[in-house]
Amino acid sequence: DNLGRMLTDDEKIVNPLNSANSKCTDKILLIGDIHGCLDELKALVSKATDEHNNGKQFKAIVLVGDLCNKGPYSAQVIEYVRNQLHWYAVRGNHDDRALAAAFGDETCLAKPKYDWVKVLTDEDVVWMANLPYTIRIPKGLLMEETEQHMNNTSMSSGHDLIVVHAGLIPNVDLEEQKLKTMLTVRDLIPIPRREDDSTTQHYKYYKNSSNADESPIPWVAAWHGPELIVFGHDAKRGIQLEEFAIGLDSGCVYGKKLTGLILPEKKLVSVDAMEVYCPI
Repeated sequence: DNLGRMLTDDEKIVNPLNSANSKCTDKILLIGDIHGCLDELKALVSKATDEHNNGKQFKAIVLVGDLCNKGPYSAQVIEYVRNQLHWYAVRGNHDDRALAAAFGDETCLAKPKYDWVKVLTDEDVVWMANLPYTIRIPKGLLMEETEQHMNNTSMSSGHDLIVVHAGLIPNVDLEEQKLKTMLTVRDLIPIPRREDDSTTQHYKYYKNSSNADESPIPWVAAWHGPELIVFGHDAKRGIQLEEFAIGLDSGCVYGKKLTGLILPEKKLVSVDAMEVYCPI
């Protein structure tokens, strides 16, 4: 999906007299994996607003997925987020499985960790079912105000930013990326280059195996743009800051931190977890 279009669509259904546009800045806040940590989510947004946005609302807040599971307030996070104006989220693997449970998947429903889905409302389920796998933030929304007036390049060197839960495989068009990749990828296996395509390195999804001949690498190490990718899903590696990829999963549900990224300046902001909700 496209953030510019989503913002426009939202404005069409908001009463102009009640619009918060006059009270917001052009900054965008991206937030890592929440996993039901509602109190930390509210604390992070409050901190980012007060300390880094002059107490004003952000143009948009975008979540990198995994809003639910493992933490204490999964259903409450979903209800809270879907009722906020100009808040958006991509689908994470835990959101995807929770949605399957809500639709009656017997394998999911047999697991106690999905008991919480029974309190979801129809509105919650419809909202989750409509979560996109990616959100593209157009380069025009990433410019500093001074840059817009000067017609300079954006913070991503003239390219859009893409929010996805887990990651992408390089040299594969976004429309051709598999759902499994976008929801769960962490590592890749380089594919030997073909004689007729020696300039392009291709990769495949890595599944944990005992094959000693495989040498997986983090997908971010293989991603060389041009788009900047912001993602979550990898609490073990924590915050990842690469030239063309930024990972925001800092393990809040495991008692660590919840982290956000403020655009266009790419400023990190975080709050400590209030407790260990899910022991590692």
